[in-house]
Order: sequence, then structure tokens, then C-alpha cells
Amino acid sequence: MTNNRTINLTVGWAFILLGIAGIFLPVLQGILFFIVGLLFLSKEYHWAHRLLGWLKTFINKHFPKTGKTFDNAEEYLEKEIHKMATEKGYFFKKIWIIIAIILGLGLLGWALTLLFSWLKTLVFA
Repeated sequence: MTNNRTINLTVGWAFILLGIAGIFLPVLQGILFFIVGLLFLSKEYHWAHRLLGWLKTFINKHFPKTGKTFDNAEEYLEKEIHKMATEKGYFFKKIWIIIAIILGLGLLGWALTLLFSWLKTLVFA
């Protein structure tokens, strides 16, 4: 079985990479993926914990109603990581859902690219 650290590091860095890709790709929400990656990595790295703390303070100061969302997300992630680490087969059930979502987003991005290229030829032709 996998341990919590392996899950935190793997999923956290994957979301950080998706967040960086989301800065350049219009389909992905880069900041959202980056924050989720920080939530995972904050359990393992001090720098991520500090950055997440600063981000929470900033959001609580400027967007007070959103602050509770961070707390709920942290609780949810801790429960899911515990289930992934302890329950047999739970990780593989969840990974297929994540892969399906990423493939769906990729297909949606591809379809939007086709649509916009078709609209561009209609407008500028």
C-alpha cells in the first residue's frame, strides 16, 4: 500500500505542473490547480505550508467568504489521502476518474480549437 507522503508528493506536484500549464492553456484553470497542489504539498514541505498560509491570509483579507473554502478543502483532502493510503483499491478507483476528467478536458479543448478555427475561417475569409 502507498503511504500518505507518496500520495501527497505525487498528486501535489502533478497539480503544480497542471497549474503551470494552465497559465498558458486557456482550457485549464491554472490558479485553481496551483492552489490544490499547494494544499497537498503543504503537508510535506515547509515552503509550501508558508506559501499556503500567506495565500490564506491574503484571501481572508480580501475575500472573507472564500476563506472557509480552504478549510473545507483541507479536511476533504486529508480524508481522501487517508482512504487512498489505507483502503485497498481505493487509489485505483479514483485515478481512473482523474484520468477520465483530464481526457475529457483535453477533448473539450480540441473541440473548441476546431470550432474557433472554423469560426475564424467564416469571419476572416
